Amino acid sequence: MTAVLTGHGLHDLLGAVEGHPFVRCEVTDELAATWWRAAGAVAFQRTRKAVQRTVNVLGDDAGSTVLLDHLPQIAATVAPGRRALSVSVPQHLEPLLRERYRVLDGGDWEWFHTTVAPAEHPSHERVVPLDDVARAGEVGAFLETHSPTADTEPGRGERWFGVEEPDGSLCAAAAWGVTRGGAPHLSSVAVDSRRRGQGLGRTIVGAVTRQAVLESGVATLGMYSHNTVARGLYLSLGYDRLCAWSSRPVLVGP
Repeated sequence: MTAVLTGHGLHDLLGAVEGHPFVRCEVTDELAATWWRAAGAVAFQRTRKAVQRTVNVLGDDAGSTVLLDHLPQIAATVAPGRRALSVSVPQHLEPLLRERYRVLDGGDWEWFHTTVAPAEHPSHERVVPLDDVARAGEVGAFLETHSPTADTEPGRGERWFGVEEPDGSLCAAAAWGVTRGGAPHLSSVAVDSRRRGQGLGRTIVGAVTRQAVLESGVATLGMYSHNTVARGLYLSLGYDRLCAWSSRPVLVGP
């Protein structure tokens, strides 16, 4: 039987995953204080919006299966006393998770990464910084109307950008935050539903990605897996789809 080994430290975790960009961008020294390895897979801690710890499993299927079997022991370290633990696995392994545990409803999402700046385009001149504090109500209403699943709110410290109509109202918006590891991360990309198909998504994502890569050498973003249009856009702008996750609350306690 394949043994589960406990590892410590970000340096060794990065070595175990051969420097995988998701780990490099999403995991900090603190989060990597304890992680687990079985054959060619690892289980590691990360956080979502707040401070609640979650577990991601990344690697080959054989090792991932062993780590899923070991999940109650992992949960005892990550979330002692909690009955449910949020777990993210590669989407094709989600049925294995359901075979082993009671799994609640969650989401399927994908993570993208690029170190290549999209080519400059004249339309990028339309993309302007937004004062998301002064315009918080306007930006929030725009997201609620045109991208209700957007998970980044204005006024929380991200850099915001928009494309404006001649009257100054928004027709596209996007947030530029940072991952736990400090990499630029685009989120809450929204285009006025009446203006879709006119290239505004390409304009704002292309411009913000270009600026992020030129400033920091990298850009990342995530999307819900049902959004096939967004996936095609991101791939066409040079992003690589490196992870496709199923994230589920898993009942691991009595």
